[in-house]
Amino acid sequence: MTRRVAVIGAGFMGSMHASIFSSAPNCELAAIVDPNLELAKEVAARCGGAAIYASHEELLSKEQLDLVSICTPDNLHRAPAEAVASKGVNLFIEKPIASNVEDAKAIIAAVRKSGVKLGVGYLLRFDPRYARAKELIAEGKIGAPIHLYARRNSARTEGPKRYAGKLPLALHVTVHDVDLVLWMLSGQVPLSVYAQQTDRLLGPIGTQDSIAAIVRFSDGTVVNLESAWSLPSGARHMIDARLEMIGTEGSFEVQCGDSGLYFADNARSQEIDTQHWPTMAGRVGGDLRQQLLAVLEWLDGADRPVASGEEALRSLELTLAMIQSAETGEVVRLG
Repeated sequence: MTRRVAVIGAGFMGSMHASIFSSAPNCELAAIVDPNLELAKEVAARCGGAAIYASHEELLSKEQLDLVSICTPDNLHRAPAEAVASKGVNLFIEKPIASNVEDAKAIIAAVRKSGVKLGVGYLLRFDPRYARAKELIAEGKIGAPIHLYARRNSARTEGPKRYAGKLPLALHVTVHDVDLVLWMLSGQVPLSVYAQQTDRLLGPIGTQDSIAAIVRFSDGTVVNLESAWSLPSGARHMIDARLEMIGTEGSFEVQCGDSGLYFADNARSQEIDTQHWPTMAGRVGGDLRQQLLAVLEWLDGADRPVASGEEALRSLELTLAMIQSAETGEVVRLG
């Protein structure tokens, strides 16, 4: 069965979603939506000539679709999501589900009312290293969790270049690790969070340098989360990421800093992405491709680790509590 898919948002993530869906088996990229029609036209031209529309209203009035992927800025997810759901079309939304709890709950309510499927884009679930670590927990190899440490630091030339001033660092970066932690500590709920953040370097452009948090969970597990957008532009790693768990029976470490591929010429040295969305032979691959191919299988009923709306809401709530603690200097109680 061929699935007809539209992508709303033709920016950094939307263009990659469009590329992947345009080359996926049993999938037709039907349309790309963006108020910047020139940008939408450029993306469509690279992806087989999909139709272009300036708004989700125009899209939904003219196309019969099986799935819509929403890649707009995070604070603009709600309106298209509600409209798509009301038409009985399945939804995939780039993380986080929304920028506030009210919008997230409204999206979930719209999906429940219409009976369509909703998935949220936490692509690290499709990184085989994290996926295998999750299996080690399920197999009992780690025992009862005692402590987790998650780090996700990147150069000031990466995230801030694209997103500064639009949403807090934690909603762009830390929320990835929050989702992983909640996924791995299935059955536990966070009880309290204390966080601190800095804005010495990036404050003038409207974002944070770093954020660090301690979260205590209901079974006693303690989690440390660290994210930064302030590594120097010459830093060895584009993304210096790590996840460690210590349990009563074992431990694991997931190390994601080194992509394994470096390029240098007379002007610069550069680490090249081989993990998240590398482009090879003109095709976007990596975790992102694996995730979107899994979404198409999930639509057909396959069991795939696609984050649900409810899971994305929990990730959002904990991340917002972290931000609240960092802004007030107080411990935030949850649950």
